[in-house]
Amino acid sequence: MSKVLSPTEMTVAIGWVRAIIAAAVRHQVDEAALLSAADISQLASDPLARIPLDEVVRLWRAAGELSGDSAFGLRMGGAIEPSSFNVVAYTLVSSHSLRAAITNMQRFQRLISDGARLQLIEQDNLAWIVYHPLQARLPFSPYQVEAVLACVVRLCQWIMGNQFIPAKVSLAHPAMSRLQEYRSALLCTPEFERDFSGIGFPASWLDNLLPARNPELCQLHADLAKKQLNSLSTAARYQDRVTAILEQLLAQGMAKKETVAALMGIAPRTLQQHLTQEGTSFAELLDELRHRLALTYLADPMLTMSQITVLLHFSDASAFYRAFKRWTGQLPSAYR
Repeated sequence: MSKVLSPTEMTVAIGWVRAIIAAAVRHQVDEAALLSAADISQLASDPLARIPLDEVVRLWRAAGELSGDSAFGLRMGGAIEPSSFNVVAYTLVSSHSLRAAITNMQRFQRLISDGARLQLIEQDNLAWIVYHPLQARLPFSPYQVEAVLACVVRLCQWIMGNQFIPAKVSLAHPAMSRLQEYRSALLCTPEFERDFSGIGFPASWLDNLLPARNPELCQLHADLAKKQLNSLSTAARYQDRVTAILEQLLAQGMAKKETVAALMGIAPRTLQQHLTQEGTSFAELLDELRHRLALTYLADPMLTMSQITVLLHFSDASAFYRAFKRWTGQLPSAYR
């Protein structure tokens, strides 16, 4: 069952947590034993769940110990899939330039973790993405820092089409494994025990156009990321959690109460009871979301009525027209 967290508690997105677990499993570490060693109860299947930061610190320590691999953080960060970052990754890849992508990474980094901030510094023809760890109560493991830098390299390669190779890498801690392991994950030999941890590259790359840039898609993803970011302060409300999950599932045709309840780790009846206590229902939330998204989609001239019908998961255009007439008193074409 999902744990209700305080809005002020430092947390980490479930996607990052599952990526740590997957890396440990690849090292033949038993998942149950790993969670037990980190003193973590069963994880919720909700794709938007958040895990307390200190639990994730314990998970890193347990993963490093049980794997027996001094390069565990490097391997985890270098192998992570962009899908682990959900809407944030798609906002980055559709950004106009690398500078814009880094700006979006900074804006929405909290959706991945409260445990860090990223800073962009330009100096001596180099641009640096500097990683600033933000601890809760437990000090971070160096595995975490190395995983983040390896992940930044992988993300930059993903959005630039494998053209990103750092000119310099700086780490605040001493070397933990062989230099070859660092070169493999970071594509560069790091300098250790420096004043900061970060990735340096030619500043001229910042304003290069990205191959998959798409202003309309970037705005769409950024809007969704902003809504999810705003919902972090009210995450204890079930209706906010349901709406956020529905927004991801709607176009996939999976916007059913049973599916949402399963992702939240509760029974459909329990979900409805919580929503009733908050003065709403699953059907009302789904209808309100469709109404809001319909107005957003109709304002985009690039989307056809057929595409909007699919995105809102109506059975056919006539069902969409009837719903829109009920919402606004107008047909969609007249509103547009």
